[in-house]
Amino acid sequence: MDQNKHLSESTVEELSSLLERKTKEVQIIGDIALRLNNSLDVDTILADILHLIEKYFDLKYSLILLLDETGSTLHVVASNGYEDTGIGAEVEVGIGIIGVVAKNKKMIRMGAVNVQRRIVAASHTDSDAALPKEVKLPGLDNPKSHIAIPLLIKGQLVGVLSVEGTDYYMFKENDEPLIHILANQAAAALQNAKLYEAEKRRHLQVKRINEKLSTLNEEQDRTLRLFKQYVPAPVVNKALQSKGEDIFDGEKREIAAMFCDIRDFTPLSEKLRPRQVVFVLNTFYRHMVEVIKKHDGYVTQFVGDEIFATFGAPVACETREKNAVLCAKEMIAGLRTINTELKAKLDVEINVGIGINAGPVIAGNLGSIEKLSYSITGDTVNTAKRIESLTKGTPNSIYISDSVFQQVKKMVTATPLGPIEVKGKMEKILVYHVQ
Repeated sequence: MDQNKHLSESTVEELSSLLERKTKEVQIIGDIALRLNNSLDVDTILADILHLIEKYFDLKYSLILLLDETGSTLHVVASNGYEDTGIGAEVEVGIGIIGVVAKNKKMIRMGAVNVQRRIVAASHTDSDAALPKEVKLPGLDNPKSHIAIPLLIKGQLVGVLSVEGTDYYMFKENDEPLIHILANQAAAALQNAKLYEAEKRRHLQVKRINEKLSTLNEEQDRTLRLFKQYVPAPVVNKALQSKGEDIFDGEKREIAAMFCDIRDFTPLSEKLRPRQVVFVLNTFYRHMVEVIKKHDGYVTQFVGDEIFATFGAPVACETREKNAVLCAKEMIAGLRTINTELKAKLDVEINVGIGINAGPVIAGNLGSIEKLSYSITGDTVNTAKRIESLTKGTPNSIYISDSVFQQVKKMVTATPLGPIEVKGKMEKILVYHVQ
């Protein structure tokens, strides 16, 4: 009876002790999971792993080595308890205790370390081969015990956890399952952190690429805008869409051609400094170009103090003659604004003469791949220039050809100047002075 009672009390004590240990294990596992899953920073996770090992198992000397991308070398990435941290030290897979653990993906637990190290080293070498080279790692001078655990994710090696002790067989058998749990959770946490870091790097790389593309697009847009200041936008757009030699294809167009020239600009410019001459021309161009664009015209060329504009090319326009004449009248009216600026800045004023003609032309890109120029050529353009030259005796005047007058005679008042002989034409032409 007393014996049964004694056995019963002993069983209760064992069960109570087992329950207490299991409860403690659950608490430890919960704490480990909470600590390791609470961060996606690799350095923080590494520090937490070594902290938990010391906290729960009183193991003060530990290392974590991670496998590099080649799969052949382990690198020390964290250490605890050693004067020399050894960060960056390398261990080849298959070399030494840690290397053998990495190669075989199995834990090695040692009591008499100095003896067993030689046994392990010899176990993976040929009988005639020399002992493996010594790996320089931080470590105790005379460790009494050592445990190395592979960190695995679905059977794939991530790294190795190495712990040394100053006592023989200080690792309790009951601690091994917990240490394995810690190692497994550590491997999972490290893998998640590495994936997170890789994703962050990918996002950063994508962000940098997008920033570069945005900068390139901005530069391209800026270049394109600048280009369109020199070449009509439709010409630029057509050139961008063209393939090979078709960029040189010309086309016949019906246009109204306008020339606007500053009268007596040469003697005026001789009185001004170069910077002042540029100011006069830029003021003149700025105002006149706005008016030309307003009436669907395009500046084909700036020639010194002269503007060559077209209506109907590069974009067709059914009311080209009307647009050109209305534009010319507004340009003359706009001289008041221009001269107000020039008078205030340089105490000078300018006068202009405008000539307009209408008819067929050939429009297209001239030159070579290295240098292209959008050009409009034909007798229509030459005659418009000749008509403009007739205005030299009448400042701020608009002269138009008969072909233009026939299209605008119901909307403007014009005085016929009669058939006039112009340079380059065998026959005299009818010219009208628009009031």
